[in-house]
Amino acid sequence: MSQISATMNPNSSHPIDITPAHEQEFAGFGQLFSSLKRHRILLCSVAGGTFLLGGVAIASLKPYYQSVAEVAVGARGMISPSQLSPYADHALDLVALNTQLRIIKSPAIALMVTQRLHLADTPEYEQALRPSILSKLKRSLGLQTAEVPLTHEQHEELVSDLLMQRVVISNDGRSAILEITARSATPNLAPAIANAYVHAYLDFEQQAKIQAARNASVLLEEQIAPLRERAIQAEQAVSRYRQEHNLHLLGDDAGNDADRKGRIALPATTNDVRLTQMNRELGEAEADLARKQAIYNQAESDGNIETITAITASPLIQSLRLQQARVNARISTLAATALDRNPELIAAHAEAARIDDQIATESRKLLQNLRYEAETAQERVNALKERTNTLQANATEEEHADIRLRQLVGEATAAQSLYRDYLSRVGQISAETAIQQAEARLITPADQPLGPAGPPKKQYGILLLLLSLALGTGAALLRDRSRSTLRTLSELEQQTHLFGLGALPRFEGSLRQQLSSRHSLYGRMLNSMRAILTFGNPSIRTKTTVITSAVGSEGKTTLAISLASSVGALGKRTLLIDCDAHRPSVLLSLGLNETADGFIREALPGMDIFVASQSSERGVMNFEALGQFLEAHRDDYDQIVIDTPPILSFPEAGVLASFAEGVILAVKWHHTPASAVLEAQRILRTHHANCLGAVLTFVDIENLHPEESVRIGEYAYYRKLVSAP
Repeated sequence: MSQISATMNPNSSHPIDITPAHEQEFAGFGQLFSSLKRHRILLCSVAGGTFLLGGVAIASLKPYYQSVAEVAVGARGMISPSQLSPYADHALDLVALNTQLRIIKSPAIALMVTQRLHLADTPEYEQALRPSILSKLKRSLGLQTAEVPLTHEQHEELVSDLLMQRVVISNDGRSAILEITARSATPNLAPAIANAYVHAYLDFEQQAKIQAARNASVLLEEQIAPLRERAIQAEQAVSRYRQEHNLHLLGDDAGNDADRKGRIALPATTNDVRLTQMNRELGEAEADLARKQAIYNQAESDGNIETITAITASPLIQSLRLQQARVNARISTLAATALDRNPELIAAHAEAARIDDQIATESRKLLQNLRYEAETAQERVNALKERTNTLQANATEEEHADIRLRQLVGEATAAQSLYRDYLSRVGQISAETAIQQAEARLITPADQPLGPAGPPKKQYGILLLLLSLALGTGAALLRDRSRSTLRTLSELEQQTHLFGLGALPRFEGSLRQQLSSRHSLYGRMLNSMRAILTFGNPSIRTKTTVITSAVGSEGKTTLAISLASSVGALGKRTLLIDCDAHRPSVLLSLGLNETADGFIREALPGMDIFVASQSSERGVMNFEALGQFLEAHRDDYDQIVIDTPPILSFPEAGVLASFAEGVILAVKWHHTPASAVLEAQRILRTHHANCLGAVLTFVDIENLHPEESVRIGEYAYYRKLVSAP
């Protein structure tokens, strides 16, 4: 081609689409490694400091010892086997098991262990409860009020709370064995705490059973006193009546004739026979009433209807218990193999809840039936008494004394029978209280550990190393990402979507020397950029080109002079127009003086210069005159380059861009932020300017990082020529 570009319509072709693909927006491993290498000092400082501090903290960790004890809960946690379900003893009652687990985890057990082992006086727990250095400092500075001295009981409660944090009690969900793991700083204290927990739990269970038996005994004793008084009064009434009416029973009163109280030395009559039978039925009815009333009163006072044989022996209750055992077995199996939100596990829990509700409902119905039976027995006793009274009213005067005596004997017999029954039950409960044992047993006592269980310093060290590297890498990447300036053509294209036309290096000496030297690195890189503009995509070939920048001091004037001079060096006619009305610097850069008409011919080989701001008021650009000038001289030159002021400082530069077919932005290396370039693009778009691309200026070839020299690293061989004249 004979010129940089042919005159063309800017809309005839589209700008180069250098929008990166989605995966190209992320840095590759090479860029990541380069970023880490660039900030290796920061990476090593952060990682080393973190590892050093963490290592000191890990080294200062004191060893601790763990000891494990195992205890099996009692048979109440199991369902009794039967012919219908021979394997029911393997079905755990999870509710009962969880209840025992909560009991052994309770603060009451922890307080019992604390008091038994005198943990409040051990150095380990005394040191743990001492105020921290920070608290002492705040107290000395008056920022914190002095704490009120604790009582011995409060001190023990604090120690028990701390103890609960150092003891782990767990169950595998498949057995009735509880595992107690105690942790301590001394090897002797860890097994002592674990074993003390077991013994405290066993004692707690035993005391609970003994207390329940004592409560039942007290209740029966409260009922025995009036029964004894009633039996004595009945016997006294029989004795007084016999003496008053000169009556006696057949046989010796002191003998062992069981029927002597039912036979009277009087002729047997019809009323006598009926009254004898009626008194016998009345005695049986009163004994039955006393038994049913005692069962109902015990169930109502204890609140535990499951201990009543009349309820537990119900076929319906037994059937529901069997269903409950099966459902609990299924829950145990699902809990060991499925998650909490498993539909089958949720359905099994719902079924178990439904069966529990049904058992409770049926139990209440049976308890209500017991009350009805007691009331019915009372009504029967009342009916028998009424019938007895009727027979007594019909009795003759001679039979009246005998009937009354038999009635008194029947009442005395019933009172004595009820009294003996209650007395027997009190003796039985007293005997059971003396032999009560907890429904749990120690399986494996805790032994003294052979060595410390932790802390796992090796694992902590590995995690600390990984964490230190991660923090160091994160700090390096954060430092790299926090940088907003542009350093490479790839960053320029990725962040601004502008085509990177090339890069111009920093140089020493005058611009004229760089342009006139054949071996100048600056000239070589300039020729590379000119080749892109000459033989590249048609969309970047323009005849009239505006050179501008986002902010000042980015080398736009140097770029404009260099581009125009490069074209002129090929023997083409080039016109450079200085349109910076605020600070014209083209002539100053080349060491030239102003002329009267602002026109300087052959300022450099093949390049003329026109200072447009010289023909108008300083600081004000005459756009109409500039348009007429361009129209008049367009055909006289092969290439026209227009130098404008910074577009963000002087937005009228966007108007100047509308006079040209394309715009090139100068971007200073390691100086211009991407946000400034994007804002300059936005202003150019408002004036429908065709942005051809951008050029990195003032690149320090000697100090390029590896990732920065990817597209301009071929010039590394010529670095020694940077400062050449």
